[in-house]
Formats: sequence, structure tokens, C-alpha cells
Amino acid sequence: MDSILRLEGISKSFPGVKALEDVHFDLQPGEVHALLGENGAGKSTLIKIVSGVYRPDSGTIRVADKEVIFNNPRESQQRGIATIYQELSLYPELTVAENIFIGHAPRNRFRMIDWGAMEHRSREILASLEIHDLDVTRKIGGLTVGNRQRVEIAKALSQDAKILIMDEPTASLSEADVQRLFEIVGLLRERGVGIIYISHRMEEVFKLADRVT
Repeated sequence: MDSILRLEGISKSFPGVKALEDVHFDLQPGEVHALLGENGAGKSTLIKIVSGVYRPDSGTIRVADKEVIFNNPRESQQRGIATIYQELSLYPELTVAENIFIGHAPRNRFRMIDWGAMEHRSREILASLEIHDLDVTRKIGGLTVGNRQRVEIAKALSQDAKILIMDEPTASLSEADVQRLFEIVGLLRERGVGIIYISHRMEEVFKLADRVT
């Protein structure tokens, strides 16, 4: 099967620190590929290269077998890559629907934001993840951490993400929210989304991952 993401010979240095040296990594469609390593091993640097925050010093990135160069995170998103960091990047004063579609809201023929369509599409995306208990008109600031994370995943899907990077996604979750996250990961896998899963929790890795690097 062709990889949806392939990194070859990736190296990155910062003043006084060689963060990555000749790293090779690939991701298949519908695969959960766990990325492990102690603090300082270079995991964060690697995902920031994939998500367009950093440019590698050397090496190549291929997405769907096309070589790409990302100058910024938007270019990575346009290639179908979304990252869910531990610190969720949502706007607390905006609603669930507004956060899901921020920057790419549906518009009517007058080029005005179509609020009805935005709320309808938000409900559809959440329903596709079997999330039926989240009011899309609620403000993010009043939601639990687990619900905020579900909004982040819905936001990624609203941009048609094919590659999802999850950085320590269970670190702040309750046991019930962890179970719901695992169910959502299963649904994404069935849909062919490739997931890079970063975790220190070995029992999670053995439960979820198809491969480990």
C-alpha cells in the first residue's frame, strides 16, 4: 500500500542542539502509527516539521507520493494534515460550530457567512464521529476538556484531514473521555485517516497502535 506520508533523511538542528538526524518515518492510510521517545528525543520537532511549523535542514517530505515543502502550517493543512496539540487551539468565546469552521466558514451567494449551513455541517461532522451530545451553539469556554478535544477533531475533519497528529491526547482526559477518544480513533481508522499517535502511556499504545516507532 502507498504511504500517505513519508519522511526520508530528515535532520534538524537548533543552536547547540541536534534535534533530529536522518529520520525515516512513514504512515499508511487507516493506520495508527505510535511515535515514542523520552522527553528531548525529537518527537515534537518531527511533528512540527510535518505540520509546517519548522523547515527541515535536510531530507524530504512526501504526501500521497508527492514531494512537498511546507513554508507555514497553512500549507500543511492544505495537504490534509491536522495536528491536535495538548494545548488545544480553540477560541473559548466562540461557539462549537464557529470553532469547527473558523477560517473556512460556508458562505451564501452574497458571500456572507451562512450560519445555518455552518451549524448543520457541524452537526453532521460530529454525528459522523458518533457525537450526539454536543450542542453546536454552545461556547467552547463552557465545555469539558474531553468535549473541547472532540471539537478539535471535528475541526480537522471539516478541513478534510487525511493525516491526524495527536500529541499526548489523553494527558488531561477522564477515563470516560479516554474511552470515547479510542472509539473516535477507531472510526477515523475505518475511514482511512492515518494517525500519528504520540503517548507516554504504553498500555494505550499497545491497545491502539498498528505500528510503533
